[in-house]
Amino acid sequence: MFKTDDIFSKDMILQRDVDNNISGDADSGSEVSVKLTKGSKVLFEGSVSADSDNRWKVTLPAVEGSCDPCELTVTCGAESKVVDGILFGDVYHITGQSNMELPICRTFSPFEEFRTPDCAYVREYRVPIVNCFDPDVEDKVFVGGSWVRSDAPEAMMMSGAGYFFAKEIFESYGIPVGLVNTSAGGAPIEGRLPYSFLKEYGDYDEFLARVTAPNYIENTVKEDMERDGAYFRMLAEKDKIGDGILKGEYPEGTDTSFPWSVKDFAGRYWFWTEINVPEDFPLSGAMLILGTMTDSDVAYINGEKVGETGYMYPPRYYNVADGILRHGTNRIAFKLDIFGGFGCVTEGKRWCLKNGEHIIDLTDGWKAAVAVTADKKQPGVFFQGLPLAVYGKTTAPAYYLNFKGMLIYQAESNGVNAKKYADIFSKWVAYYRKRCGYDIPVIATQLPEFGVFEDGSWAELRRQQLNCCDVPNTSMAVTIGTGEYNDLHPINKWDVGKRLALCAKALIYENGDAYPVHCVSSEIRDGKLILNFSHPVKLVFDEADSYFEAVIGDKKEKLKAKQYSNGIALEIGASKPEAVLYAWRTSPTKPQLFDKDGLPVSPFEYKL
Repeated sequence: MFKTDDIFSKDMILQRDVDNNISGDADSGSEVSVKLTKGSKVLFEGSVSADSDNRWKVTLPAVEGSCDPCELTVTCGAESKVVDGILFGDVYHITGQSNMELPICRTFSPFEEFRTPDCAYVREYRVPIVNCFDPDVEDKVFVGGSWVRSDAPEAMMMSGAGYFFAKEIFESYGIPVGLVNTSAGGAPIEGRLPYSFLKEYGDYDEFLARVTAPNYIENTVKEDMERDGAYFRMLAEKDKIGDGILKGEYPEGTDTSFPWSVKDFAGRYWFWTEINVPEDFPLSGAMLILGTMTDSDVAYINGEKVGETGYMYPPRYYNVADGILRHGTNRIAFKLDIFGGFGCVTEGKRWCLKNGEHIIDLTDGWKAAVAVTADKKQPGVFFQGLPLAVYGKTTAPAYYLNFKGMLIYQAESNGVNAKKYADIFSKWVAYYRKRCGYDIPVIATQLPEFGVFEDGSWAELRRQQLNCCDVPNTSMAVTIGTGEYNDLHPINKWDVGKRLALCAKALIYENGDAYPVHCVSSEIRDGKLILNFSHPVKLVFDEADSYFEAVIGDKKEKLKAKQYSNGIALEIGASKPEAVLYAWRTSPTKPQLFDKDGLPVSPFEYKL
């Protein structure tokens, strides 16, 4: 049973300048010896006996950072394991939701140049997501996963935001950067907190009683699969037009173009069109691009399936296999299953058939017909979107590793209780630091623009995230201007990574002021409200759409603004506002206030 824990594997990066524990399994009482070498130089030799739990642990003394690889040889009896390609550098715990999870392969558009990862000194250990609601489970090691170098083919699945951050840090300091990635799409901040914390925090008693019941996950999965299976069988049985459409035998349809939406409907729609592919269009290597849609689609060309996606968020970039496309007339069709009473083809997304510079637009010329009208589908339980789910096995083992800092891109799933976010975030940081035993620097990622939710929750979340910077040894990257109004997962993770790196430079490497630029004082002079900031700001103002508003009672009034020295002057006349808002909207797509480095200032509310 001799082994090292999975994270201590080929191409790993360990934190420089601190002691590091190496651990694994072995028969109780057996001796395990460890030798660390760099070239011909022995950096460490030691041995230990496995304990009664069949566990062993050896502490490596601090090693300075270097791009020169080391080798670890672990021996137990007649068995030996050699772990090569080890680097010592700066290791970051990166975590959060799907925008931190989003892989590099999802951070490009087929219409622009793709940034291929190529840095051998940036590496990621992607922790497998394991949901667990057992209140007594708190693992000390990650199970599964392996280190991936960013110059390897597998690097396309590395975190995009994490990689672009790490590449910026490496290029600035020449130190290898490792990423331990525990991000999980849809996970609220409460998902990374233990049972005991949630129990004390309150409002979770009923929930905890339900999810900690014996076999909760197994029973729920079984119920969901049975229900979903019955629903999809019903759609297939009642769909009387799909087979004909795939053969080119079309029912009566409605003329349709995109974007498209339908309300108060659940069931299945079919869409179809015919296009002419000219002789100069290459047939090999084509891509069918269908934007995003709600909820689940399967796409076909000439009756052959070319791709499918089960939920709304991923862009539909479907590679067309050779032999499917032909010159002349081609039939394109897709079925769209709508579950919750609203279906759409997202506005602002490109629809086309593309091969290199050859593009055939697919926005217009479609027909649509209802295949099945059904009741709304009861959604299955999304476990990792629940409190506690990603704590015991996906988060807790990080306590036992050494990190230079933590990056977190998370808050999208906390919109329902946005006003509580700063409180629970600060408590989470305090708990994490207590358990890991050191004051780990934490850098958050403020939510960028996104135009779907118009309930004000994202504006409130941004304020709460700015308030989180009051926690000592933290910072926050302001990301408005990097988002997309029609996509929860904007592809511009390049600038997100660079802004996170700027925060790390100030907070961790250069002992600078890491608190985001913010309003610090105000004064009223000659009918103008003067706002002063912690650092000089520059105004780029569009009179047609002011992002500055005065709060007067339950009303908001737009304000004209002008540059005033290093601050801003707002024309308020004789009015007496109670507060001033800046960029207080879900999707502030055009930032108007910038710092001296040209980076956007965080949206804010300043109470007078």
